[in-house]
Amino acid sequence: MGLMKQVPTWMAGVIMAVMFAGAWFGVTFITTPELGVGARALLSIIVGAFYGIFMGIWVGRTRRAHGRVGQRPEFSKAVRLGTVPSDVDIADWRRALQSRQQQYRPLRWLAPVLYLPMTALAIWLAVTGEPLFWFGAAFFIAIFVITVVTTPRVLRNTATMLTELDRREATQHFTQ
Repeated sequence: MGLMKQVPTWMAGVIMAVMFAGAWFGVTFITTPELGVGARALLSIIVGAFYGIFMGIWVGRTRRAHGRVGQRPEFSKAVRLGTVPSDVDIADWRRALQSRQQQYRPLRWLAPVLYLPMTALAIWLAVTGEPLFWFGAAFFIAIFVITVVTTPRVLRNTATMLTELDRREATQHFTQ
């Protein structure tokens, strides 16, 4: 993940497109075995391109919102730990933390709204026909649990860090 934060946005989109196209190509051998290799490759390229464009736009918007600070691996580590390093630019870190909060706030209600119906659909598809969908159900449950666990922690840590930045700013103004 650290490498993806360091590459240009367009390259991150291309990398994600290639990875998704490759995964799609592999999965279609199981889900649609009747599809020929040429058609499978063409479909994978098209799906990967759309995914890459969408994710490239999303990554670009997220990077702009977080600013340069949010792209550094030490920022993610600081948010995970809930601590602000001693020598930071208060305005840049405030912007990045507020952006991270805005990104995570909707996940409190979006995770259940999105992942639970997807899990139910995967279970229904697995029971009614293709047992391969049990992997999909397990995937959606795992993503749901990870989101439900990490979202409150990120929101709590960013709030704590913003309070610390406020304290540092007040101390800075007081000493000047």
